[in-house]
Amino acid sequence: MTAEAQSLLLPLEGARAAARRPLIQSLGFDSVFFLCSPLVTLPLALLPLLIAPQLALLFFLLAFPHYASTFAFYFWDENRERHVTRWFAFFAGPVIIAIAYWALFYFKVPRLMQLVLFVWNVYHVGRQSCGIVSIYRHRAGVMDNAAKQSTNFAILAANFAFAFFNIDSHPQFGPFLRDISPRATALLQSVLAVTALVALAGLGKSIWERIKVGKKPLAPELIFITTSIAIFHPYLWLRSSGMATAMMLLPHYLQYLGIVWLLHRRRFRTAEGSMGQRTLQRLSTNMPLLLLVLAGIGASFAIASVVLRHTGHDTIFETMYLMLAFEHFYLDGLFWAFKDPSVRKSIGPWLTR
Repeated sequence: MTAEAQSLLLPLEGARAAARRPLIQSLGFDSVFFLCSPLVTLPLALLPLLIAPQLALLFFLLAFPHYASTFAFYFWDENRERHVTRWFAFFAGPVIIAIAYWALFYFKVPRLMQLVLFVWNVYHVGRQSCGIVSIYRHRAGVMDNAAKQSTNFAILAANFAFAFFNIDSHPQFGPFLRDISPRATALLQSVLAVTALVALAGLGKSIWERIKVGKKPLAPELIFITTSIAIFHPYLWLRSSGMATAMMLLPHYLQYLGIVWLLHRRRFRTAEGSMGQRTLQRLSTNMPLLLLVLAGIGASFAIASVVLRHTGHDTIFETMYLMLAFEHFYLDGLFWAFKDPSVRKSIGPWLTR
């Protein structure tokens, strides 16, 4: 999920109203799904480490509902014309990704897929954080593009610096860098660390300039900027890059589910349109039903993982899991592409009101 500053411009009255109400929804909702999401998901992340590794299956209760939520945008009636007009991007694109993925898998080049997945994953999570920060910034009445750029650069630079802190433990990236040069890992980490420090200094300068002109950041924006950086903290203290990634993704999943649910609840207040859209409306307005469906999706994949592992086909599950992740990255870039005027028109108002 991403957002661009020019995409969510509010009328003057809307900006004033937002300034009086800086939260996206409410203190409780924002705290659970956005501001404190790393703390909310921390108990779930620690269970496999402190009790039993098998409890890592609980990750699926957030992971796969998060992936499935991406496809909900195909059922918006107002998006049909856009999907048909850009059919190659929305329909052929996912098919091409699947074919390319299976071709790479067939020719046994898994290292390339893992390298791309790791980098794209860090960028994807960072861009979602940038999008949510943009909403908080707009609700404070700040539409300055320079403020957006400095914030986004700081978040992404810090995220990559953290993610590569223990890259030597990554099964594919570690050997890849060592094959290039024995000093490649240290050099890359140094470059990323310096870039992050420069970016954070630029963010501090941008915030100070906003304060001087009377546009100081409100508490929710500052808290979520901190959260967007702190979400990558597992890479600093876990020796396993894979485990750190899983722990980092939990709050990302929660944030995504929260923003998608909120968007659909605000957008579809009445049952109208096609069967698919009416289904979205029913799910978004019926919390017990929504939780049941999401839990069912997560539990189904958890059961599939256990069954395939015990029958000696665990690689099938892992392969499908990775392919779903790539599809999600791609489709998310289309559905949340706020540079597209139709996306700004259909999604922007429901997130900024």
